[in-house]
Formats: sequence, C-alpha cells, structure tokens
Amino acid sequence: MKKFKSIFFIVALSLVFFACEQEVTELKPNVYSPAGTPSGNSGSADFSKFVTIGGSFTAGLMDGTLNNSGQMYSVGKMINNQLQLAGGSSTFNQPDINSENGYLGPGPDGVAGTSDDQGKTFLTQSASTGAIGISFSQGDAASVATPYSGDKAALNNFAFPNSVMGMFLTAAAGGPNVAANPAYNDFFARFDASGATVSPLGQFIGSGGSFFMAWLGFSDFVAYSARGGDETQAPKPNATELAGYYQQALGGMLTSNTVWKGVVGTVPDILALPYFNFIASDAIPLDAATATALNTQLGGGFNQLISAAAANSLGVDAAEAEQRQMVWKEGQNNLLINDSSLTDLFPVWMNLVTAGVLSADDLNGNTVPDAIEPLMPYRFARMATANDKAVLAAQGVLGLPNTALGVSPAPVWGVSWPLSDEHVLTATELVEFETARATVNNAITTAVASLGSNRVAVANFEGFFQTYGGASPFVINNSIITYDFAPPTGMFSTDGIHPNARGYSLIANKFIDAINEKFGATVPHGNPASFPGPGFPVTVE
Repeated sequence: MKKFKSIFFIVALSLVFFACEQEVTELKPNVYSPAGTPSGNSGSADFSKFVTIGGSFTAGLMDGTLNNSGQMYSVGKMINNQLQLAGGSSTFNQPDINSENGYLGPGPDGVAGTSDDQGKTFLTQSASTGAIGISFSQGDAASVATPYSGDKAALNNFAFPNSVMGMFLTAAAGGPNVAANPAYNDFFARFDASGATVSPLGQFIGSGGSFFMAWLGFSDFVAYSARGGDETQAPKPNATELAGYYQQALGGMLTSNTVWKGVVGTVPDILALPYFNFIASDAIPLDAATATALNTQLGGGFNQLISAAAANSLGVDAAEAEQRQMVWKEGQNNLLINDSSLTDLFPVWMNLVTAGVLSADDLNGNTVPDAIEPLMPYRFARMATANDKAVLAAQGVLGLPNTALGVSPAPVWGVSWPLSDEHVLTATELVEFETARATVNNAITTAVASLGSNRVAVANFEGFFQTYGGASPFVINNSIITYDFAPPTGMFSTDGIHPNARGYSLIANKFIDAINEKFGATVPHGNPASFPGPGFPVTVE
C-alpha cells in the first residue's frame, strides 16, 4: 500500500497556492479598529444593551476549544462591535475563559490534568517530509473547572459550548455534576449566577437587555454530526422535541421581557463545513500488489458468501449483496466503512452454516462458529460512496494499522478494517440529518411568525456556508479570503467546524443584514479582511 504522506494534501496545496498569491495581493490583515468606520442608526430597535445566547459559535469557540483568542472574536462580540456604531454600547461582557489554549479533552491517558491533556489545535509541517498536519497544544483543564471571577450579573454573552438545546431550558445545566444529571454543562456552570436554580435562558432573559441575538437549536446538529452520527457520543437531533423547545424558549423570551427586540438564526447548512469535506470518499491510494492481496484475502471470500446468501434467500437480498461487494484496484479506492443501517450479516452467516455453505467447525463453547469469527468485524461493512461523508476526525486513524487487535500484520483503518460510526456520516444518516434540520428551521420561522413577527428578525442561514465554499477564493476589500483553514487567507479555524475571526465576522454580517432589514436600521458591516486568518504551520520533526 502506498504510504499516506498526509491526509491534508488539499491544505498543503492551498498553502502553496495562496502563499504565492499573497506576493501579488500583499494581503496585510490589520488589527480591528472601529475608527473611520461609517456610523449608522438603530431604526426602531434599541441597542443600548445587547445580549446573546447560543452554542459554540456564539461563545467564540475556535481551534477546537474555548480560548482567549476565540472569545475575543465570538459572533456576539462581532455583532456588538458594529452595533456600537449605531447607538449601541461598547460594553460586552463575556465569561472569560482566561486560557490561551483552552481544554479539549484528557488526551490518550484519559486522565484530566496530566501532561497529555489536549488544548486548541494548530497546523504543523514536518521538517523531514513537508507533510501538513494538525496537532494539539497543551490542554488547560483548570480553565473550565475554575469559576468565572467577573461580575456574573453583568454578563452580555450567555452562550456556552458542548451544549444541546434542552440545557438552556433547565437550571440543572448548572449542576449538580453527577451522572444522574445529563443536563450539566461545565462551561455554563462556571458562570452560573444562580447556584443551579435558574436556567441559562432564564438568566439571559433576566439580564435587562434591550436587544438580543439567540442562535438556539444549532448546537444539537453540530454535536451529532461532528461525531459522525454516533449516538453513543451525541444524541441524534429530535426535530419534534427541538421544535417544542424552541417554541417554549422564544415564548418565554418575548413574554418575560415585553419590550426588547432581537434577531434569531436558523440552523445553517452544516454539512458544507470543511470538517465534512476534506476527506474524499475515494481517499485510499493502493498499488497493484496491495489491491490484489486485499481482493484475494478479504474481498473474494466475503463477496462470494454474501452473494450466495442472496441467491438462496438466506437473509439478504440481491440489491444489498451487490451494494456491499468489496473490490480494490490500483489507484484511488473507496473507504471501507461500517453502516449500521444495513443488514446485520451475523444471522446471514449463521444461515449459511445451517445450509452447509459454511462449516460450523468447533464452537469451543462459543455461539460463533470458527469459520464466521474472522468475518465478524465486517457485519455492517461496505465500501463508501460519494454520498457518504468521512469527518475530519477520521484522519487520526485513516490509513493507520489497528494495532489494538494484537494481530500481525494489523489491518488498516479504512482499507482492510472498516471505519467506525464516529468517523463517517452515511448516506442514510445524512438524509435523516437534513430532514430534521429542515423541520427545525421551519419550526423557528413558524415560532417567530406566531410569537413575535413584529419584534424578531430572522437571519436565514440556509446555503450560507455552501455559497462561500462555492465562491472560494473571494475578494473583500482587496483581500483574498478562502473557504478553508489555509494561512493566511482561510475563514475557518483548524478544527474545520468553527470559523476564525474572519469567518465569525462574515456570520455577524449576516445577522446585521437581518437586523437592518427588519428594524430599518443602518448598522454597518464589519470588515472580515481586518481580522486575522489562520496562523502558519509550526515546524515539527
């Protein structure tokens, strides 16, 4: 098999291309300053105290963690930067995380507070091979565990990451931190001013804001999709439940504060984010000898058995048998994945044993015949198609041997060993996901129409990311911006999901457009090119 030099070959090419391009355009990002920016007016709105609530985007998560740099450019902060030019206040208090790196997780040892804790991600480049990759900085577990030391009663931003919508509606989001309380969120608990007696939404409503931005329901979709639709790690968005939550939340906001106005956002086209589009479905390069070996040792026997089962009506039909054929060739090959929506082949193989096609062998006290045991990892396996999306996190295993099995030679992830559920959004999951997203977005617009059409603007993010992706590279104020995390032009941070300062500015401008249209305001846009893009790679061995 050809060695994977780097799964980030697209990024590497972008680095080369745009580095050359900058010599022509002389892009020089400037530190943001409102000086010289045109002023505007508030129309029928009152921007004197702007408050926000939502998930990781509204909180300012960047490069995989909530960190100082990200919070500085949160969507809420970016909008406030512009509202202050139209009668708003320059004050926008956030629950500062006070950490350069933030905290993503405990690292390989699984123990928080140790030397391998993972913080924000950053680009690296190998000195020996030139390969571009992504690494973790030293994580800061204490940043999340340490309560916010500022005035919790004076906050403007009530957003927090790792959230689902139900958390915003319950005081239990603030504690207790016990297994029996799945609503607990440590990012919220650190700035909860109520001692777990008032919900995040209740504290947001009680903040005395004159104008709000609420981006609710979004994080449920981010959490699920980022984990490849693995329901053991994040719940599948329940559109009916989320619609009910949204009606409850917006109703509470408008009846509890009968004066304020605001803007809400729909759930964007998340699947257009770089995180879901950097790994192609045919990302496996093989030489002729390796392809032949795979066809001989794995594909041939598997294909014959499933075809025999279909031909004899032993638990799988001909269409699925054809869909699940494993064939490798010289050149680019499709990923080998698990798809839980397919027929579980274990009963099928047992039928083959009963029919005498497979030998029962010695069961050795087990319920699985020896002849079937080598097939068990492929019970839900098939080759990926262009309708499946491998997530960026799959690069951590793709093309590497699965040494945990303790066999030699070790099977290779995505080649001879199927990628697991957390690594891939299958075609079935994608359809379910988009159906639920459309239902929730319809619920958002319906709730606004019925509860607050005269007080609430809607920023419709349908097609937002796809539009920028299709236009990349594009020029704003004589500066190139690209739909990736390639330095220095990219609009995303290195986690592939959350924007960087430039991307958050573009999102803020979308909300500003909705505000201006609804309330007759003339809030000026921020300039995305005035904000920093991704940093250049750090050289590693």
